[in-house]
Amino acid sequence: MSKINKFVRKFTSILFIAMLPMVVGCSAENDSEDKNSRTLEMVLNETFTVPNKELRDILEDPNNYTIIGAEEKTSLSNNLDAYIEKKYKAYFTEEMYDKYTGTYALSYVAPSPENSEMKIRDVYVEQKEKLQNIYDFTAIIDYKKGDGSEVEKYEVKGQANFSENGKIAAFMIRQDSNLSLDIRSN
Repeated sequence: MSKINKFVRKFTSILFIAMLPMVVGCSAENDSEDKNSRTLEMVLNETFTVPNKELRDILEDPNNYTIIGAEEKTSLSNNLDAYIEKKYKAYFTEEMYDKYTGTYALSYVAPSPENSEMKIRDVYVEQKEKLQNIYDFTAIIDYKKGDGSEVEKYEVKGQANFSENGKIAAFMIRQDSNLSLDIRSN
């Protein structure tokens, strides 16, 4: 074997060994990005999908209401808390879970949803270039009011920041094309 062939083989081996951590690192980073995007999409789907029979049953069951001044308390908060925990807790940091459930989890549930329908048509998630765990999202929502009107399209835009362990540490909806107002006026 010539000296040139030995040199090329050694150089190729060294180059491969040197490049391997970078390739593996990029792959792990892409997996994290994909996992974060999937997490965000799952949260958005839970938030913007109506009707939701399980939630509706909890909210409409008269046994879950508390009468002010009554001695006996009912279990609405326990049933609702358990439902929300099951749907969202795994995706958020502890602090953000409390904020999300207090701000967004039920904001897009119609007060009288007998025939209303809402679903996500498309979700676009884009990681901000230089800020590794910050994602902008746009969700295209189809919403049909319970009054039999036509399906309307809404664009919901926001941002989610992820912690190092892949949980949502910050979440905000910046703009919803008046979807929340239209739901409340239904």
